[in-house]
Amino acid sequence: MQQPIVVFGDLNLDTNVAIEQFPLDLGDTRFCFDGINDDIGGAATNVAVGLTALGHQIHFGSVIGQDRLADVVVQLAQSKGLANTYIRPDWQTTSRTVILIDHDGNRQCINDPKQVQRYRYPENALPAIFAQSQWLYCSTQNWCRYVAQAARDAGKQVIVDVQALVNVDDYHRDFLQAATVVILSTEQLAMHSHELMHVLWRAFDVEIVVATHGNHGATLGVRSTNQIDYAPAFNLGPIVDKTGAGDAFCAGFIAGLASDLTPQQALNVGQYVAASKIGVKGSTNGFPHYQQVLQALQQSTA
Repeated sequence: MQQPIVVFGDLNLDTNVAIEQFPLDLGDTRFCFDGINDDIGGAATNVAVGLTALGHQIHFGSVIGQDRLADVVVQLAQSKGLANTYIRPDWQTTSRTVILIDHDGNRQCINDPKQVQRYRYPENALPAIFAQSQWLYCSTQNWCRYVAQAARDAGKQVIVDVQALVNVDDYHRDFLQAATVVILSTEQLAMHSHELMHVLWRAFDVEIVVATHGNHGATLGVRSTNQIDYAPAFNLGPIVDKTGAGDAFCAGFIAGLASDLTPQQALNVGQYVAASKIGVKGSTNGFPHYQQVLQALQQSTA
């Protein structure tokens, strides 16, 4: 059974720009025909769109501005299946991101998060949102930290992606304190992923830790069984755009957990969804259907 999921976090207008290569040489005007396009993005948005594509009912809590871009963002979100019931127009201006993408799918993101450091989503609005699901994904924007803890206090399964974590630091501590499931990238990790899992298990009430290694796969640790497993990445074809690959993994992994799969099975779902997404331009594009994922995984183990 595919359970509904609450997603909290960033909703941006992303401007994607195709370039030849990094570093980008300085010079006069460059022309890239059909190489600049706008779409919605942000970690939470990417996860919410991915989960929707995978068949889950999503209740998306976020914030936008009161500017002309807000209407564009809401329309794009609705076109991808996200309702604006819990998207609040509380800021003056909407968050924006510019993403430079080269021919190998490598990217550089430049984000203007606007009022993210000063904002607080109304606490009296949280119980109605929490009532929609037992599962809650929370991005690590500053305004989300008390949302994550409030959800944990309400007895929810809180999933947090701390992304390219270096070590257990003060900024992420609140999120780790609230989480039952932690997902991270080992891209900048200062210790072995196995060591970090044991650190998190000793210091926090975290049950599941997933460390992703890019095209080298991912490692799963389950506290209750003290078991650590590794799964290789899937190769489904050429890499077009790596933007949102980690978010796509999160969507797949969460979809598996919220569909009563074991953590090990959910790990493979996350790997397959991420591999599918990087073959398509755009952080909210390229998500497969859930049954397609299950069929592909069955065939791969046959």
